[in-house]
Amino acid sequence: MGIAKPPSFISGYDHPGNWRKRLDFGTGTFGDMGCHIFDPVFKALELTAPLTVKSLGSAPNASNWANDAVVEFTYPETPQSVGPTFPITWYDGDKRPAKEVTDPILGNIPLPDQGSLFIGTKGAMLLPHVSMPVLLPEAQYKDYARPKVTDNNHWHQFVDAVRGEGQTSAHFGYSGPLTESVLLGGVATYFPNEKLEWDAAGLKFKNKPEAAQHIRREYRKGWEVKGLS
Repeated sequence: MGIAKPPSFISGYDHPGNWRKRLDFGTGTFGDMGCHIFDPVFKALELTAPLTVKSLGSAPNASNWANDAVVEFTYPETPQSVGPTFPITWYDGDKRPAKEVTDPILGNIPLPDQGSLFIGTKGAMLLPHVSMPVLLPEAQYKDYARPKVTDNNHWHQFVDAVRGEGQTSAHFGYSGPLTESVLLGGVATYFPNEKLEWDAAGLKFKNKPEAAQHIRREYRKGWEVKGLS
C-alpha cells in the first residue's frame, strides 16, 4: 500500500492494472502513458516547464481519476518553435482532436489508437506510438533523407551510468521536467476549465493557491521521505 492510508488496496479491484486509475496509487491515463507518448514530443521540441495548464475534461471523483481527459498546455519558446509561446494538447480515452483540424492534414490516413501529431509551419508529422513517423504531406517529403538513429539499450545505459561511463538518455535533468508536465496535467483535472499559471521555480500555481494540496501529499507513517512528506 506504500504511502496510501489504509485500508485502501482492494484485491481483484485494483490489481493487476486498475490501480493506475485510483487516486491512492496511480496518476490516471496521462500519468501512465504520458511518460511514453509525451516523451518524444518533449524531447523533439526541447520543452521545459509549461507556463499554463488547463483541463477541459471531468474532475476526479472521491477515488478515481476521470476518463477521457483533454489537457491544454502553453509552453515558452524553444529553439524548435516559432513565437513566444506555443500550445500542446493531450487527449486520452475516447477523446480526439477535432476533425476540422486533423482531416486537412491527414486526408485518408487514420489517427492511430495512440500517438502524436506535430503540426508545423511547413508540414506535419504523425507519430504512432512505437511505430515509424509519417511526414506530411507525403508527396512533399517522399525524398526526405531521415536521420539515422543509433541503437540504445536503456538497461545497459543505466549500468554504464552507475559505473560513471556516460549518462542515460532519460537522466534526471530531462526526466524530471517531463514528469513535472505529465503530473501537472493530472493536477489540472481537479479544476476543470480553469487555466492554471505554473511557477516552476517556486513549485506552485500563481493564480490557484488551493491547488498546492495536490502538489505534495501526506505520507503514511513509516513511509516518509525527507523533503517530500
